[in-house]
Amino acid sequence: MSPKRFDHPGRRLRSRAPAAAALAAAALWAWAGPAAAHGVGGRTDLPVPAWQLAWAAAFAVAASFVALGMFWDTPKFRAVAAGRILPRPFQVACRVQSRLVAAVGLLALAVLLYAGLAGNTNPSVNIAPVAVYIVFWVGLQVVSVLVGDVWSHMNPFRSIADASARLWARLQSRPPEAEREAGSTGCEISGNSARPWPERPVSAADRSGDHNSSPGAPDADPGSLPADTDRGAGNEWWAVAAIFGFVWLELALHDNSEPRVLGVYLAAYTAALLVGAAVFGRGWLRDAEGFGVLFTKLSAMAPLHRDGGALRLRAPLAGLAVLPMRRGSVAFILVVLGSTTFDGFTRSSIWLDIAAERTGWGLTAVNTVGMVFIILVVAVLYRAAIAAMAAVTGDTERELAEVFAPALLPIAAAYTVAHYFSYLLLEGQQIIALVSDPFGRGRDFFGTATYLVDYTLISTDAIAWTQTAAIAVGHVLAVAVAHDRAVERWPRRLAVRSQYPMLAVMVCYTVIGLLLLLGA
Repeated sequence: MSPKRFDHPGRRLRSRAPAAAALAAAALWAWAGPAAAHGVGGRTDLPVPAWQLAWAAAFAVAASFVALGMFWDTPKFRAVAAGRILPRPFQVACRVQSRLVAAVGLLALAVLLYAGLAGNTNPSVNIAPVAVYIVFWVGLQVVSVLVGDVWSHMNPFRSIADASARLWARLQSRPPEAEREAGSTGCEISGNSARPWPERPVSAADRSGDHNSSPGAPDADPGSLPADTDRGAGNEWWAVAAIFGFVWLELALHDNSEPRVLGVYLAAYTAALLVGAAVFGRGWLRDAEGFGVLFTKLSAMAPLHRDGGALRLRAPLAGLAVLPMRRGSVAFILVVLGSTTFDGFTRSSIWLDIAAERTGWGLTAVNTVGMVFIILVVAVLYRAAIAAMAAVTGDTERELAEVFAPALLPIAAAYTVAHYFSYLLLEGQQIIALVSDPFGRGRDFFGTATYLVDYTLISTDAIAWTQTAAIAVGHVLAVAVAHDRAVERWPRRLAVRSQYPMLAVMVCYTVIGLLLLLGA
């Protein structure tokens, strides 16, 4: 998620635990002071050594764990996960918004496909790199966490699959000869006629969440997404492959900013999803479309979500208590977290020495090996904590891995903010000019083609505060989510003991994340 790789311009006593953790973290940040993060400064800009700030944040995570163990002895998130239905005007506005953003999604896909395949080959004047790497990839992650699952309404791949299914249904109503001719195409997009996805035994994690719709997901529409696969029997390994493919493109491929490369990627991704929907049914898209899976998981932390067709307001993070976990879900979260960690690692002096003089496919090969290695390191740390937890509790490692994987999502969101906040806020401004000339042909459709990035919009100190705080806050919230899941599952004393391994991993993630962020 590094737009840096292409060249272009310019959350009584028991309820006080989160507050106690936040106060501890705030006190330590105030002591340590802000640090200039990558993109706006370097190691020499730090008012204190990077290691001192990193261990201060790690101590804040440990302090929050102590506070949670003392005051948070009953589960809280699941009880408030359903939330409260918002008044009717909000429901109407939500329906209008869903139709509007669906149209925007289709238009955006069309524009990006054309820009990538036929627009100017200069990435500085072509809308595709900025739109894909900054506005879409970074921006929608932030929106999903702060607002809800907007992508579930905007998703153009689902819109195309739904439209194709409706068209196919109409074709099936023609005379028998024409119907047989249409059926011979093999394009069985409708979920009722498609081959269902293979089922698996439903785990405890599935049972805990499959009675609700996915957080932020829209209500079922008879003319939209037929339930051709059981929600608890989903398989997200396709989504793992999809999201790995994107982060490989964005972090490893040497010419990732080339418009033609992005155009071919978008065309291939669209075609693959539509073929999969035709073969397995449109319900397959829910578990296979990598971006949709990511945004839905992140939106479990958001205050707004859809359940039973109604727009609801709930406590932030509560959706993580009922987030369904399917085959591949743990791997999916680890790939996202590990790839963002790799992006930070590429800014370290160690990596710069490794890749400094490499170019072309040689650079791509080194980046690929490095990214896979860092993802594996992140995964090994997590699985080591799960193995130690299983030894303490007697539960199976597989089940515990699924139960506690949602606790990693606040960290993934925090890493996104920490690494890409300045890109979104500053370089993201380029979209204002590019929408007037998306294909780089000298047009000015909206009169904004000459807009210049305002680098004074936010100070480097403010960026540094935001990025550094994001790492510490994300890990504190992750500890809170993991603790809530533990006290829901086991007696208090065992719950606390079970979390020692997870705390150790959280501290490691905190230190590593901050040291990478600060370029140490």
